[in-house]
Amino acid sequence: MSVKAVLFDFDGVIAETENHHVAAWQRTLSVMGWQVPDEIAARAAEVEDREFLRGLFADRGIPTDKVEEWVRRKQALTVQLLRDSPRVYPGVVELVRNLAGKVRLAIVSDTWRENIQAVLESAGLTAAFETIIAKDDVTLAKSDPQSYVLALKRLRRSARSVVAIEDSPSGLAAARAAGISRIIAVGHRRPFGDWAYGATYISGFEPVEGLLKHLGL
Repeated sequence: MSVKAVLFDFDGVIAETENHHVAAWQRTLSVMGWQVPDEIAARAAEVEDREFLRGLFADRGIPTDKVEEWVRRKQALTVQLLRDSPRVYPGVVELVRNLAGKVRLAIVSDTWRENIQAVLESAGLTAAFETIIAKDDVTLAKSDPQSYVLALKRLRRSARSVVAIEDSPSGLAAARAAGISRIIAVGHRRPFGDWAYGATYISGFEPVEGLLKHLGL
Protein backbone atom coordinates (compact mmCIF):
# COMPACT_ATOMS: atom_id res chain seq x y z
CA MET A 1 0.00 0.00 0.00
CA SER A 2 1.30 3.46 -0.88
CA VAL A 3 2.12 5.93 1.87
CA LYS A 4 -0.87 8.10 2.74
CA ALA A 5 0.46 9.83 5.85
CA VAL A 6 3.72 10.46 7.68
CA LEU A 7 3.65 10.67 11.47
CA PHE A 8 6.58 12.50 13.08
CA ASP A 9 7.70 12.36 16.66
CA PHE A 10 8.82 15.83 17.79
CA ASP A 11 11.64 15.96 20.36
CA GLY A 12 14.72 14.42 18.78
CA VAL A 13 13.09 14.05 15.35
CA ILE A 14 11.93 17.51 14.27
CA ALA A 15 13.45 19.67 17.00
CA GLU A 16 16.64 19.53 19.01
CA THR A 17 15.22 20.38 22.42
CA GLU A 18 17.37 18.61 25.00
CA ASN A 19 19.38 21.71 25.89
CA HIS A 20 16.17 23.73 26.28
CA HIS A 21 14.78 21.22 28.79
CA VAL A 22 18.07 21.03 30.68
CA ALA A 23 18.32 24.82 30.95
CA ALA A 24 14.68 25.17 31.97
CA TRP A 25 15.05 22.63 34.76
CA GLN A 26 18.31 24.12 36.00
CA ARG A 27 16.79 27.60 36.16
CA THR A 28 13.64 26.34 37.83
CA LEU A 29 15.47 24.31 40.44
CA SER A 30 17.92 27.13 41.14
CA VAL A 31 14.97 28.98 42.68
CA MET A 32 15.00 26.24 45.34
CA GLY A 33 18.70 26.77 45.84
CA TRP A 34 19.65 23.60 43.96
CA GLN A 35 22.57 23.51 41.58
CA VAL A 36 21.70 20.60 39.31
CA PRO A 37 24.53 19.35 37.05
CA ASP A 38 23.95 18.88 33.33
CA GLU A 39 24.04 15.09 33.50
CA ILE A 40 21.21 15.02 36.07
CA ALA A 41 19.07 17.62 34.34
CA ALA A 42 19.60 15.83 31.01
CA ARG A 43 17.59 12.88 32.35
CA ALA A 44 14.51 15.08 31.91
CA ALA A 45 14.87 14.74 28.14
CA GLU A 46 14.14 11.02 28.47
CA VAL A 47 11.71 11.06 31.41
CA GLU A 48 8.30 12.68 31.81
CA ASP A 49 8.54 15.96 33.77
CA ARG A 50 6.45 14.88 36.73
CA GLU A 51 8.30 11.57 37.04
CA PHE A 52 11.64 13.36 36.82
CA LEU A 53 10.78 15.85 39.57
CA ARG A 54 9.21 13.24 41.84
CA GLY A 55 12.46 11.30 41.59
CA LEU A 56 14.51 14.34 42.59
CA PHE A 57 12.18 15.10 45.49
CA ALA A 58 12.25 11.48 46.67
CA ASP A 59 16.06 11.48 46.62
CA ARG A 60 16.01 14.50 48.93
CA GLY A 61 13.14 13.38 51.14
CA ILE A 62 10.93 16.29 49.99
CA PRO A 63 7.11 15.92 49.90
CA THR A 64 5.73 15.73 46.34
CA ASP A 65 2.62 17.84 46.86
CA LYS A 66 4.19 20.80 44.97
CA VAL A 67 5.31 18.81 41.92
CA GLU A 68 2.59 20.19 39.61
CA GLU A 69 3.40 23.77 40.56
CA TRP A 70 7.10 23.37 39.81
CA VAL A 71 6.42 21.49 36.57
CA ARG A 72 4.25 24.39 35.39
CA ARG A 73 7.05 26.84 36.18
CA LYS A 74 9.54 24.75 34.27
CA GLN A 75 7.16 24.41 31.32
CA ALA A 76 6.68 28.18 31.06
CA LEU A 77 10.45 28.60 30.90
CA THR A 78 10.77 25.84 28.28
CA VAL A 79 8.27 27.52 25.95
CA GLN A 80 10.07 30.84 26.26
CA LEU A 81 13.43 29.23 25.48
CA LEU A 82 11.98 27.42 22.46
CA ARG A 83 10.51 30.66 21.12
CA ASP A 84 13.73 32.55 21.68
CA SER A 85 15.99 29.90 20.16
CA PRO A 86 14.14 27.23 18.16
CA ARG A 87 16.34 24.50 16.73
CA VAL A 88 15.07 22.21 14.01
CA TYR A 89 17.33 19.53 12.62
CA PRO A 90 18.91 19.92 9.18
CA GLY A 91 16.58 18.87 6.39
CA VAL A 92 13.37 19.13 8.44
CA VAL A 93 11.98 22.21 6.73
CA GLU A 94 12.81 20.95 3.24
CA LEU A 95 11.41 17.49 3.98
CA VAL A 96 8.13 18.74 5.43
CA ARG A 97 7.59 21.19 2.58
CA ASN A 98 8.22 18.43 0.04
CA LEU A 99 5.78 16.09 1.79
CA ALA A 100 3.03 18.67 2.30
CA GLY A 101 0.33 18.27 -0.31
CA LYS A 102 1.52 14.78 -1.24
CA VAL A 103 0.67 12.98 1.99
CA ARG A 104 -1.05 13.93 5.21
CA LEU A 105 1.26 14.98 8.02
CA ALA A 106 0.89 14.64 11.78
CA ILE A 107 3.00 14.99 14.89
CA VAL A 108 2.73 12.30 17.55
CA SER A 109 4.66 13.39 20.62
CA ASP A 110 4.98 13.03 24.38
CA THR A 111 5.73 16.72 24.81
CA TRP A 112 3.33 19.59 25.51
CA ARG A 113 1.39 21.08 22.59
CA GLU A 114 2.64 24.60 23.26
CA ASN A 115 6.26 23.40 22.90
CA ILE A 116 5.46 21.95 19.49
CA GLN A 117 3.54 25.01 18.35
CA ALA A 118 6.31 27.38 19.44
CA VAL A 119 8.88 25.61 17.24
CA LEU A 120 6.56 25.05 14.27
CA GLU A 121 5.58 28.71 14.24
CA SER A 122 9.21 29.82 14.31
CA ALA A 123 10.10 27.40 11.49
CA GLY A 124 7.08 28.39 9.38
CA LEU A 125 5.72 24.82 9.40
CA THR A 126 2.48 25.16 11.36
CA ALA A 127 0.16 24.87 8.35
CA ALA A 128 1.87 21.71 7.07
CA PHE A 129 0.64 19.51 9.92
CA GLU A 130 -2.99 18.49 9.89
CA THR A 131 -2.95 16.89 13.32
CA ILE A 132 -0.87 17.22 16.48
CA ILE A 133 -1.13 14.59 19.19
CA ALA A 134 0.63 15.90 22.28
CA LYS A 135 0.97 15.13 25.97
CA ASP A 136 -2.23 17.13 26.48
CA ASP A 137 -4.27 14.61 24.45
CA VAL A 138 -3.41 11.30 26.11
CA THR A 139 -3.11 9.73 29.52
CA LEU A 140 -0.26 7.30 28.78
CA ALA A 141 3.17 8.07 27.37
CA LYS A 142 5.01 6.02 24.77
CA SER A 143 5.75 3.06 24.67
CA ASP A 144 1.99 2.78 25.08
CA PRO A 145 0.38 3.09 21.62
CA GLN A 146 -2.40 5.45 22.76
CA SER A 147 -1.02 8.52 20.96
CA TYR A 148 -0.54 6.66 17.68
CA VAL A 149 -3.97 5.06 17.87
CA LEU A 150 -5.49 8.51 18.35
CA ALA A 151 -3.53 9.93 15.41
CA LEU A 152 -4.72 7.16 13.11
CA LYS A 153 -8.29 7.75 14.26
CA ARG A 154 -8.11 11.49 13.60
CA LEU A 155 -6.49 10.98 10.20
CA ARG A 156 -8.90 8.14 9.36
CA ARG A 157 -6.02 6.07 8.08
CA SER A 158 -5.07 2.47 8.66
CA ALA A 159 -1.78 1.56 10.30
CA ARG A 160 -0.71 -0.10 7.04
CA SER A 161 -0.98 3.17 5.12
CA VAL A 162 1.30 5.35 7.27
CA VAL A 163 4.97 5.77 8.10
CA ALA A 164 6.14 6.70 11.59
CA ILE A 165 9.43 8.52 12.21
CA GLU A 166 10.88 8.05 15.70
CA ASP A 167 14.17 8.47 17.55
CA SER A 168 13.81 6.31 20.68
CA PRO A 169 13.05 2.74 21.71
CA SER A 170 9.84 3.80 23.46
CA GLY A 171 8.64 5.65 20.38
CA LEU A 172 9.41 2.74 18.09
CA ALA A 173 7.61 0.39 20.47
CA ALA A 174 4.54 2.65 20.55
CA ALA A 175 4.32 2.76 16.76
CA ARG A 176 4.65 -1.01 16.50
CA ALA A 177 2.04 -1.59 19.19
CA ALA A 178 -0.37 0.57 17.17
CA GLY A 179 0.12 -1.78 14.22
CA ILE A 180 2.43 0.46 12.21
CA SER A 181 5.00 -1.65 10.40
CA ARG A 182 6.71 1.02 8.30
CA ILE A 183 8.90 2.83 10.80
CA ILE A 184 11.97 5.01 10.30
CA ALA A 185 14.45 5.47 13.14
CA VAL A 186 16.30 8.75 12.71
CA GLY A 187 19.52 9.06 14.66
CA HIS A 188 20.65 12.64 14.00
CA ARG A 189 23.52 12.51 16.50
CA ARG A 190 22.62 9.04 17.79
CA PRO A 191 24.44 6.20 15.99
CA PHE A 192 22.78 3.03 14.82
CA GLY A 193 22.37 0.42 17.52
CA ASP A 194 20.02 -2.08 19.08
CA TRP A 195 17.59 0.75 19.88
CA ALA A 196 16.68 0.95 16.15
CA TYR A 197 16.17 -2.79 15.69
CA GLY A 198 13.36 -3.61 13.27
CA ALA A 199 13.14 -0.10 11.81
CA THR A 200 14.80 1.52 8.82
CA TYR A 201 17.67 3.53 10.27
CA ILE A 202 18.76 6.88 8.82
CA SER A 203 21.42 9.14 10.30
CA GLY A 204 19.49 12.30 9.42
CA PHE A 205 17.07 13.79 6.90
CA GLU A 206 19.65 15.02 4.43
CA PRO A 207 19.78 14.47 1.52
CA VAL A 208 16.01 14.85 1.49
CA GLU A 209 15.77 13.37 -2.00
CA GLY A 210 16.95 10.00 -0.73
CA LEU A 211 14.30 9.84 1.98
CA LEU A 212 11.56 10.92 -0.43
CA LYS A 213 12.63 8.13 -2.77
CA HIS A 214 12.53 5.63 0.10
CA LEU A 215 8.97 6.74 0.83
CA GLY A 216 8.00 6.38 -2.82
CA LEU A 217 7.37 10.09 -3.12
